[in-house]
Amino acid sequence: MLFDSGRMFYGRLPRAIIGGSALLLVGILLAIFLTGALQSEPVAWTAIACALMLVTFLAFGFSRIQVLDNEVRLQWFPFYRRRIPVAAIQRAAPATIHGLRYGFGLRFGPFGLGIIQDTGPGVQLDVGRGYLLSLGSADRQERFLAALAAAGVHVQRF
Repeated sequence: MLFDSGRMFYGRLPRAIIGGSALLLVGILLAIFLTGALQSEPVAWTAIACALMLVTFLAFGFSRIQVLDNEVRLQWFPFYRRRIPVAAIQRAAPATIHGLRYGFGLRFGPFGLGIIQDTGPGVQLDVGRGYLLSLGSADRQERFLAALAAAGVHVQRF
C-alpha cells in the first residue's frame, strides 16, 4: 500500500452544522411532546424522529482514501465505495476546498463527484469524470500526491 489516509471524520464546520441540525430536531420533538401533538400528528413526529436518526447516523460518516500499486480506493461510509484503476487516472492536481462552496459528505457538482469531509487541502482527480477529494491536511495531501506519482499518475504541482 502506497498511501492510506485512515478514517477521516468531519471537520469543525460540518460537525457544527450537523450538531445544530440535531439540536433543532430534538427541540422540535420536545415541543411536539410537550404540546401533546403526539396523538394528533403521529406522522409529523415520526418523520421528525426519522430525520433525527438519519442526521445522527450521518454524523458518524467518514471517508478513507487508499493508493495501492494498481488502484485507488475511495470510501465514504456509509454509502459509497469505488475502486479506480491507476491506469484510468489521467491527471491529479492539488485543490483547496473553501467553506460551504461544495457542501460536505458525498457531493455531485461540476467537479464530478466529491468526497468532502472538511475545508482545506484536497486533490482533484481526472478520471473521465472528475473526483474532488478532501484530505484535511497539507501533509496528507502531499503524501497522497506522492503516492499517485509513484504509481505512475501524472501529478500537476502548484
